[in-house]
Amino acid sequence: MPLVSVIVAVYNVERYIEKCIESLTGQTYRNLEILLIDDGSGDRSGEICDTYAEKDSRIRVIHKKNGGISDVRNTGLAQASGVYLMYVDGDDYVAENYVEAALCCAEKHQADVVIFDFEEIEEATGRHDRWSMRIPGNKVTNAKEQPRLLITTPSPCNKLYRRAFWQSTGLTYPVGRNYEDLTMTPRLLVNAERIVYLQSEPLYYYILHEGSIMRSRNFEKSYLDRTAAIRDILSYFQERGLYETFQQELEYLAFEHAYFIPIKEILLYEPQSPYLKKFREYVPELFPKVGLNPYVKKCLSKKDRIMLRLIRWRLYGVIRFLSRIRRQKDRIRPANRQQ
Repeated sequence: MPLVSVIVAVYNVERYIEKCIESLTGQTYRNLEILLIDDGSGDRSGEICDTYAEKDSRIRVIHKKNGGISDVRNTGLAQASGVYLMYVDGDDYVAENYVEAALCCAEKHQADVVIFDFEEIEEATGRHDRWSMRIPGNKVTNAKEQPRLLITTPSPCNKLYRRAFWQSTGLTYPVGRNYEDLTMTPRLLVNAERIVYLQSEPLYYYILHEGSIMRSRNFEKSYLDRTAAIRDILSYFQERGLYETFQQELEYLAFEHAYFIPIKEILLYEPQSPYLKKFREYVPELFPKVGLNPYVKKCLSKKDRIMLRLIRWRLYGVIRFLSRIRRQKDRIRPANRQQ
């Protein structure tokens, strides 16, 4: 019955935190340490956490000065005492077997990291998207055997980590930046000798709402933090002589997270932003042949390949029109699709 530390990031999520906590206290696996890290919330989030801590001895609340999501993750990492670590964002929730399923997989395979599916729920429209990993499931592997691991979602929330493994890497999150997971996860995964993808029903439910970092409209910070993440990753791999081995994966990470995703966000929310041009130019300057990267064809859906062509042709009005149509349809009929 190894102890599992679940680290919950809490910041101004009073609308969501009760459901999040109850999804954890109701886990089928009971030997938990639930660390609620209140990052200086200005609403009732911290008070709600304290109330739950009074009722469940497994909960420990840490109130701290606001330092951002990286500082929260680092604080949880330093405070955790479990054999395993899991991360949850306070505006999300998890399946009742979230811990048990991941833990059983880790114990069976003596894994450093277990990766599992999650479901993304768009609050405004009710759209449901299931995210599955396109790697062999239920077997031990690593990045050398399966380089594609490095381009799976960088989120820490669909993963279980052996704490001793994480500590052995000496890695911590870069404080003061968003997209901290993009900086961290590829570096962690390339160090892991035993990674298992658990093929099962989604264990984590990620809520997309207007207040989330992923919906931020601060495109200046987005540009600075995304490009800083790419620089960190490239430097790490170059310093360890791994760049040539994983060049295609690193190129695709840059394409996805510092070109394709941010450009779509800008076109949706602020098409006149000067950061549209900056994002368009950043990755091609780093990787002049990025358009030939094999993952661009393999990983993008048919819809996204069409979107990429429209971006390259600068047909921004068409992209915004299609986005409005999609959102209207989702409000009427929520969609389910597998990634």
